[in-house]
This record gives sequence, structure tokens and C-alpha cells, in this order.
Amino acid sequence: MRKIGILGIVGVLAVFLAGCGGGDGPAIQTQFIDSSFSVDADITRDIGTGIIGAPIAASSTGSVLAGVTLDAAGAPTADTRGFLNFPLGAIPVNASIRFASVTVFLNRVTLRNTSLGSPFFLDLIDTVSFPPPIVSADYSAPFAATRSFDFLNTDQGIFVEIDVTSLMLEAQRRVLPSFEIRFGFDEATFLADLTKTRGIVEIDEGTVVPSQKPFLTVDYVI
Repeated sequence: MRKIGILGIVGVLAVFLAGCGGGDGPAIQTQFIDSSFSVDADITRDIGTGIIGAPIAASSTGSVLAGVTLDAAGAPTADTRGFLNFPLGAIPVNASIRFASVTVFLNRVTLRNTSLGSPFFLDLIDTVSFPPPIVSADYSAPFAATRSFDFLNTDQGIFVEIDVTSLMLEAQRRVLPSFEIRFGFDEATFLADLTKTRGIVEIDEGTVVPSQKPFLTVDYVI
């Protein structure tokens, strides 16, 4: 497993002890929440025409795609954004979020240059303003919070855990009924940084190997 933006166990322990006065504070509770297989989907925009297609449900493909498709010359032909939705009914509305992460298993990572990182953004979608199911307009729906990171060629065939604490804090502040995130290729970062490359990834939905389904981890106190 590769961890993105997550402190090692020593760092986590130090932060916890500092915040709880040496361990005398309320006990941290943890919830593991699987993504909603019936909601998850991806949406593709044809770069040549600008046409945004209909959502492709994960329930029909067993996976969610995100990233840029390239032609034989390396020119981008399509941009796909992937959506994962995690219900938040198990998280009390008065919970104080301490940590959150999303873990995905990548069936495939296809990069133009396999020695470079591929920049992606991860957006939080306001599921009150833009409730499920996923529709074509969600491709460009405003985000409530965002973060950036790189996928690597070596991420193929392994779990990748991504720190989404800042996004979960915003979801809790808004009392969102679900934590819906949008994966997309970060074209602006790519154009500004010559050490990056274009790419596309395939996120497993666990239809063949159930343990490989995406899940959200939330640590909180009451």
C-alpha cells in the first residue's frame, strides 16, 4: 500500500497525545464505510468536440475510470472524471473529525511517461446541492473542497490510501448526507510542471475481489 499525505504512526501518535493532553481526552472512534456501488460512476468529455457523455455506472463495468485518454501520438482525446460516493449515516452529526482517508485499489495505471507522476485533483461534491444519482452535469459541478496529489506507475495493482481529512471536515461542517468525491486529471498542474505526465487510472469496485472495493476511513470523537 502507498499512503498519500498521511503521517506515519509515530507522527499520528504525537498529534493525538498533543491534542488530548497525554491521552486523557475522549476515545477516538473509527468507522470504515464502503463506497456505494450503485451510485459510483465515471463521466467522459470528448476533448475534440467538448461533448460530455452520459455517466457510466460502476455497476455495469466493475470499476471507475479517471484521467486522460491519449492517441498514438500522445495527444489527449478524452477526459474522464470518476465519482465515488460514501454514505455518512454512521457518522454522528456532532462528531469532531480527527482524520479521514479514502483507500482505492488500482487495477490499471496508464501513464504517458512511466517514470513521472501524474497529477490528479480530488474534489468534494456537495450532495445536498448535487444529490445522487451521478448525472452528466456533475462532471463540472462546483466543488466544496479539493486537494491534489500524484498517481504513480507503481500504484498499479496495489492499494493507495489518500488523506481526505480536509474534505471530510468540510462535509461534516455542511452536514452532508454522503461523502462524494470526484477524481480528475489536473491539467493546470501538468502544464505548469514539466516533471509531470498525463495518465488514466482504473479504480476497482470489488466485484471480483470484494476486499478491493473503495472504502472511507473516518476517525472521530464525540
